[in-house]
Amino acid sequence: MIAEKSNRDIPSSKKIRSSLILLAVLLGVVFVFIKFYPLPPLEKTQPVKTQEAPPLPRERVIAGKIVKRDTLSSALRSQNISAELVEFICRQLKPLVNLRRVKPGDTFEVRLTAEGKFLGFSFQSSPIDVYQLSIGPSGEWVAKKLDIPVEKYWARVSGEITGSLFEAMDKLGEQDQLVLDFAEIFAWEIDFNTEPQLGDRFQMVVEKYYTGNTFFKYGRILYGEYQSASKKIQGIYHKTSAGPGDYYTPQGHSLRKGFLRSPLQFTRITSGYSKSRKHPILGGYRPHYGIDYAAPTGTPVLAIADGTVAACGWKGGYGKQVTLKHVKGYQSMYGHLSRFAPGIRIGKSVYQKQQIGYVGSTGLSTGPHLDFRLLKNGVFRNPLKEISPRASSLKKDQMNRFVETTNPVVRWLQETPPAINYRKVASLTSKEVEKQ
Repeated sequence: MIAEKSNRDIPSSKKIRSSLILLAVLLGVVFVFIKFYPLPPLEKTQPVKTQEAPPLPRERVIAGKIVKRDTLSSALRSQNISAELVEFICRQLKPLVNLRRVKPGDTFEVRLTAEGKFLGFSFQSSPIDVYQLSIGPSGEWVAKKLDIPVEKYWARVSGEITGSLFEAMDKLGEQDQLVLDFAEIFAWEIDFNTEPQLGDRFQMVVEKYYTGNTFFKYGRILYGEYQSASKKIQGIYHKTSAGPGDYYTPQGHSLRKGFLRSPLQFTRITSGYSKSRKHPILGGYRPHYGIDYAAPTGTPVLAIADGTVAACGWKGGYGKQVTLKHVKGYQSMYGHLSRFAPGIRIGKSVYQKQQIGYVGSTGLSTGPHLDFRLLKNGVFRNPLKEISPRASSLKKDQMNRFVETTNPVVRWLQETPPAINYRKVASLTSKEVEKQ
C-alpha cells in the first residue's frame, strides 16, 4: 500500500516565490560587487629556470710575450707547454724565423683542445711579420708567413728648431730614424753639428706604411726642405733611367758633393781649426790643423768621400788613426779611434759614407772625440771652409722626366691645406712591401 504524502510535504507557491526573489537579490548583489569591485588579476606563474652547467670550452688559448733574456723555447716552456710540443714548434718555425733574433715584445699564441691536443700556433715579431703553424688535412704540419694588408701614405712632416733636430722631430711624434734619414739627404749641404739655429724650419714628404691604424715603418723621403735665416735648401728624390735614385734641387742640381760636411752625424765641435791653440795635455800654444768632434765612444765614423786606405794603425799622439787618399790630391785623417771598422786595411777601397772606424780616446786625448783633418797636396786645409765640388746635375734632356715624376709630390705639398697631412697612395700586401 502506497503511502500518500501529506499536504505539508508539498511547498506552497508562496514559499517558492519568496525563494526565487531571495535568489535573485543575492545574484544581483554578486553582480554589482564583481562589476565595481573586481578581483585583482591572478599572477602568472613564471616557469622556474634551472641554471645549466656551462659547456666545456672547445679549445684553450695560451698567449705569451718574449721578455728580456728569453728565447722562444724558454718562453713556451714557462707557459707549461710540453717539451715535445715546444721542440716541434721550434723545428717547424726554424726555416722561416731566425730564432736567435727573437726580441723582447715579440708575441705568440698556442691553441689547444680542451684535452690538450695541438690545434695551432702563431708568432708575431712585427706588424707585418706574422707566422702561423697549423695541421693540414692529412695530419701534416704547415708553417707559413701570413700576407698582411698594408696601406701606403704620403705624410707631410714640418716643424721648427727649438733645440735640436732630434728634439723637434720628437715633439712631432716621429722616430729617430726619420731624423737620420733627413740629415743624410743634406749631409753635403748642412753640418747638423754646427749650423742649425733656433727658429730654423724644416719640411718633408715621407712615405709611411700602416697595417690598419698601426704605423710600422718609414719609406723614402720624397721631398725635403730646410730653411734657415740665410738660405733655403730643397731636395727632391728622383731616379734616373741610367742609375740609382738621388736628391736634386728643383732646378735639377744634385745635392751630392765630393765631400761630406762632417764625418759624424749629430755631435758637437769642441775645438776648431787653428794655427795656434793651447794644447790640453802638452801645454803651450801649438797649431791645430783639424776639427775635434765630441761623441760617445763607439760612434761610427764615416768616410767623407770615395777613396783608398793609405794608412791604418797607431799614429803616436793621434792613437789609432785611418788616413784616406782621395782624388785631386786630397787626403782625410781620422784620429783617436777606439777601433777600426771590419775590413779596413791599407789599400782597401772605400766609398763615401762607409763606416771606417769608431770614436775613441786613444793617444793623447782627454776624452772620447774624433780628430778630423783634411789635406790637399800635402797642405792642411780647414774642413769647414773647403769648397767641395758638386756631383753632376741633370742634363737638359732629363729635366722633362724629372719634372713629370716629381710634380705630383710638389703639387700636393703646395696645394694641400696645412691641416691635411696625409694622403693614401696605395693598398699593398706585406710581401709587396718587402720587395720594394
